[in-house]
Amino acid sequence: MKFGKPTKEELSMTTYEADPQAIAVVLCRLTDVEYTVQTSSFLVDYHEKCRIKVLKATGDKYAKVVIPYQRNMSVGNNISGLRTSFMAIPMNRVSGDSSFQEQDGSMSEGVFGTEGDEMVEDIKATAFNLEGTKVVKTSLKRTDIVNTKIDEQNYLVEFTVPNVKKGTVIEYEYTIHSQLFWELHDWFAQCEIPVAYAKLDMNIPNYLIFNIEDHGIQRLTYTCTQGTLNYKVESDPLAKPMYVNTNHYVYIGRDLKGLPKDDYVWNVKDYWAGITAELKQYRLRGMNQMDFANTWEQIDNMLLDYPTFGAQLNSHSPLRDELAAAGASDIADGRERMAAVCKLVLDKVKWDGTYRLETTNENTGVTLKSGTGSNADVNMLLIQSLRDAGLQAHPVVLRTRDEGLLPYNFPSLSKLNSYLVGVQFQNGSTAFVDASSENALIDAIPPMMQVERARLVIPGNKSQWVNLQKVIRPKVTTVIEATLSAQGLLQGKQTTLRSGQGQEIKEEKEISLQGTVDGNGISFSPYSLLPIKDSPFTSDQRVMPVEFPYTESDQVIISVTLPDGYVVENTPEPIVATTPDKGINGRLATYFRDGKLDVHYQFSVNKVIHPSKNYPAIKDMFALFAQHSKDVLVAKEKK
Repeated sequence: MKFGKPTKEELSMTTYEADPQAIAVVLCRLTDVEYTVQTSSFLVDYHEKCRIKVLKATGDKYAKVVIPYQRNMSVGNNISGLRTSFMAIPMNRVSGDSSFQEQDGSMSEGVFGTEGDEMVEDIKATAFNLEGTKVVKTSLKRTDIVNTKIDEQNYLVEFTVPNVKKGTVIEYEYTIHSQLFWELHDWFAQCEIPVAYAKLDMNIPNYLIFNIEDHGIQRLTYTCTQGTLNYKVESDPLAKPMYVNTNHYVYIGRDLKGLPKDDYVWNVKDYWAGITAELKQYRLRGMNQMDFANTWEQIDNMLLDYPTFGAQLNSHSPLRDELAAAGASDIADGRERMAAVCKLVLDKVKWDGTYRLETTNENTGVTLKSGTGSNADVNMLLIQSLRDAGLQAHPVVLRTRDEGLLPYNFPSLSKLNSYLVGVQFQNGSTAFVDASSENALIDAIPPMMQVERARLVIPGNKSQWVNLQKVIRPKVTTVIEATLSAQGLLQGKQTTLRSGQGQEIKEEKEISLQGTVDGNGISFSPYSLLPIKDSPFTSDQRVMPVEFPYTESDQVIISVTLPDGYVVENTPEPIVATTPDKGINGRLATYFRDGKLDVHYQFSVNKVIHPSKNYPAIKDMFALFAQHSKDVLVAKEKK
């Protein structure tokens, strides 16, 4: 792409042939990742260029560009700083420096600095509009660029390209200069609008070996070749030029579909074509190879040694004396003991609404005194208290569903972002609790944390994977007892019992529906009381899977007593529906006998994630039950 020179075809383009309904299309996106050898470390630059065509008036929103970057990322300042763990960095090897030699020279330089920042520079942006036969260019002004601080480490650069409207070709470019050479930014070729062409070009010194996973429904083409990188030693201007061998990666995506956010997908980026990476090895000539995260067992040990995580696990709870006075350890039943400890702790400390992997406070005494904390803060207090009560409590680390899936092909510390509490009992079972759960009920895991792959971290290489989607299966049973009057009024009592989430909740309410009375009889619809009234699945096709919050079983029994002498002559035929893999099944049947009408409804979601190939069956099932929710029955006087 020659920046600043959109073609005549691009300027006059009115629709995108591959997706005529698209409001905009990314014509070309180029990302170059280049490393520079510095005196004390490396610098990595991300050069970004993008060209977008606005096809409809609503596509003007893509004039706004938001660029996240990081600052003040000190080695060891937190788990999310240097994700490879500051203890694995060779800070004390060769007096804090790392030495290596090349064919044309030698150098002894400090490789890892103690702090790392990113900067966004060289921002350029232009809107191109075709007015008659003339191309009108409107460029971004420096005063239009806004820097925003989110917190001490996370920042945003934002700008909006001016004069963007239907028909505009947008171009922008920028560079992120990063000292965080041990991290590679996640890169997505795909986005919510179609992408005609996207390319990622990375030239990485082979001192840094990354695990790289490409993902997405549409896959990228990929090559990796050997290259070189030339450099000079900054501390010795007279030294000969040197070079280092590199791994040169090129990923290309073509004709990628637009995948917008979806109510039935937790994180759409899980399905965008792209890559994610994490440092695997660091090595220099003349030094031993240093492994950072080759196995999950290594990550377990990093977590267990970290001051704001594992190091606090073995401390006693500040509530130890109060637990002893309450006789918590004397409760024989493990789950009852767990519930008692959780109640005592959570009566004193409340969740502040945030999810974290690390504790915010230096110890749980601070959390207790403040009376509030993140789920990590409160969960740490829970683990200490449960252990003081004689229970085997451990952290269960995970990546929340809104943040996306863990990589499948390599272990990753950087993708973990929270944890809950797991308690192992002598009978081999495990129960779970999290500070963010409503009333912190046992096994009432919040939907955001119901992931398929969570890791129960236990010292001594005894950690294990757990599927939190199978821990609970909520069940809702609703019984409606109603009477239909000769005037068409259907009224009665509805009792709902919710179970399977750590407790049973009983809800009761009165129901009242007015039918119609005419010469044909009494028209009424008990089916309008059923849960599915409209289908959320209306698209003819679907590329992404269907993700539900959790598995669930829903049962409704409706019993209607008719006026004396009335009958329902034509009841609907029973319907039974299921997906090919029985991941969802449903049943609806209507019976009339002895002056009473009974409706039996059952609908079960047996799996959380359903492949897109089952979408037609899911769509048809929901449409079928939504359609029957509008059915009308007619009660007539018996002749």
